[in-house]
Amino acid sequence: MPSKTMLIKIAAFAGLGTGLVCLIYGLLWDMLPFNKYQGIFWLSFMPLILFFMKERQDRKYLLNMFLSFAVGLVWGLLAIFAIMNLAPLGIIPLDIVIDLVICGLIVFVHKGLLDKTPFNAVACVFLGFAQTLGCMLTSFPVFGELLPPASLNGIDLLIIFGLGTIAAFFVSLLCDALIGKFVFKGNQPAGPEEQNGKSTIQQAGQQ
Repeated sequence: MPSKTMLIKIAAFAGLGTGLVCLIYGLLWDMLPFNKYQGIFWLSFMPLILFFMKERQDRKYLLNMFLSFAVGLVWGLLAIFAIMNLAPLGIIPLDIVIDLVICGLIVFVHKGLLDKTPFNAVACVFLGFAQTLGCMLTSFPVFGELLPPASLNGIDLLIIFGLGTIAAFFVSLLCDALIGKFVFKGNQPAGPEEQNGKSTIQQAGQQ
């Protein structure tokens, strides 16, 4: 286990790396004239949240996150199809299909059948599912105003999530570089298993 001093150094350089990448990312988002997603920068932070909540912060897992999110959008479209066709039957049949069947299938399929595939990021599947329902069926705020439902489609959500995934990749990459250079002085903190893409932050925490 690293000393308290080393943990503080790791946190400082991790914070610096995160701040620098987020600053550049935010400036590009706000200043590019052709960015149609002005005002919803917050939505692109979802991949960062999910990536750093994961115990093993493996950059290779970002691909799993992106692909799983894309499949989640499809699950969301399936739920919307169910709403369009089952709404006349009442709320109970609709809840059974969406909450019991579809949500249950998401866990069964992605945690069970597809657990060893790139489509195993269940949290990202649920995020894609929820964002599809949210953006297609409800209004959401942008610059203090409510955009009408369906202002963003599945392609828009996939692009935004993809941009956030790229940002998470560079955050992890820069943090590892800074920590490796200024904390560990070029010496990696762990053994051969660290060659599998785990971040330096995680490796240090396991010492």
